[in-house]
Amino acid sequence: MGQTAVAHSLLLYVVAPALVSIAICKSGLIPATASPEDGSISWPAFFATYGLLAGLAYLTAAVFSFIYSPLEFYGDEGRDSYLIGKARAGLSKEEAVAEMKRSRKIGDIPPVYPNGWFIVFRSAQVKKMETKYAHVLGLHLAVFRGESGQVYIVDAYCPHLGANLAFGGKVKGESIECPFHGWRYQGEDGKCVHIAYADKVPDFVKVTTYRSLEINDLILIWYHAEGEEPSWYPPEIEKIKTGELVYTGCWEAYLDCHIQDIVENGGDSSHLDYVHGPQIHPKRFINVKWEAHPTKKYLSTTYSERVPFWSSKPDKIFHEQYGPGLSYVDDGGDHYFLTGSVPVGPFRQKSVFMVYCTPASPFNLASRLFAKLIVYFTYVVIKGDVLVWANKTYRPKPPLVKEDPFIAQHRRWFAQFYTENSPRLRPADSLQW
Repeated sequence: MGQTAVAHSLLLYVVAPALVSIAICKSGLIPATASPEDGSISWPAFFATYGLLAGLAYLTAAVFSFIYSPLEFYGDEGRDSYLIGKARAGLSKEEAVAEMKRSRKIGDIPPVYPNGWFIVFRSAQVKKMETKYAHVLGLHLAVFRGESGQVYIVDAYCPHLGANLAFGGKVKGESIECPFHGWRYQGEDGKCVHIAYADKVPDFVKVTTYRSLEINDLILIWYHAEGEEPSWYPPEIEKIKTGELVYTGCWEAYLDCHIQDIVENGGDSSHLDYVHGPQIHPKRFINVKWEAHPTKKYLSTTYSERVPFWSSKPDKIFHEQYGPGLSYVDDGGDHYFLTGSVPVGPFRQKSVFMVYCTPASPFNLASRLFAKLIVYFTYVVIKGDVLVWANKTYRPKPPLVKEDPFIAQHRRWFAQFYTENSPRLRPADSLQW
């Protein structure tokens, strides 16, 4: 909690209730709170009044915070991925999860880091003049926002003696300064421009930089195994830019699988009824269609109609997949969804799901509370996928029937994000036990 937040809390929960309690007691509004002779207050009455007002202030602030603050929560790997509520005798829950991972048959998976844009942070998570550490795509990164508000992403480890710039590193203008010896690197090109104790800076010293993009309240990183510059960019959502839609909440879940297993859901029309049809309420999916964009090769779209049990009128869902790491989902209502799959390590993913809706006001409290419910509902729905992703093996040549029309097409589309030097993982096929 920052100093400003502490000051606000003291003012709201301590100072204000105390001053109001003194005023009430001295005014004699409540019987037996003040002495009629000298106007002094009764301390038992004061403390009773103060306790009531402080409790009321806390309750009011909690309700206000629940309504107007984003709802954020995180998946539990043992519960969601492996259905471990309580481990068997002799094992902790963490040990039971580790055992499940060891016994996993991974299969002949594609390269582990496809080329594209990936979510590193939400914009609000990196404040001006602040540095954050991130581990994505097998990279160790220092993400910082300069004095101008520009975000930069550099290799976390100082070229000098290897200190982690993200832990204790100071932002100086548009540069980051190492906490170990004060070597300072420009965020734009990584060049060392200052050494605290040296008169001359070696021209050849620089930290590796990575192309970043801040859009739709997200900080993205561009990854390409061949070191190529971005050949495409995800579009900006106008309603988020103008504030017509605001961040309402998100959930995040870590799981062990290949990123293609997650993204391939967009082309797997057959799983919708089977996995998602019974969830929350009975429903069915009709007119499902997946296709690659004819000219924007990095884009694919999924269109589906969801028919709830209480109505014959379907909800239309438009899902746009921008490369391997970013999805835009429009359900045709007052809500908009941004989702991302982020490879943390070779067989480790972070799944992020963010919900946007209209800004909160005294006139739309019901819809605002419903939007928070939507955040939770999306988590419940995707949990059905998480359970499968975390336990499946990869089939490079699956047997398909005519009712699986889009899976092979989707795999051909996804293959464009692998290039010659895309890293691969070839684990030994251990004995099953």
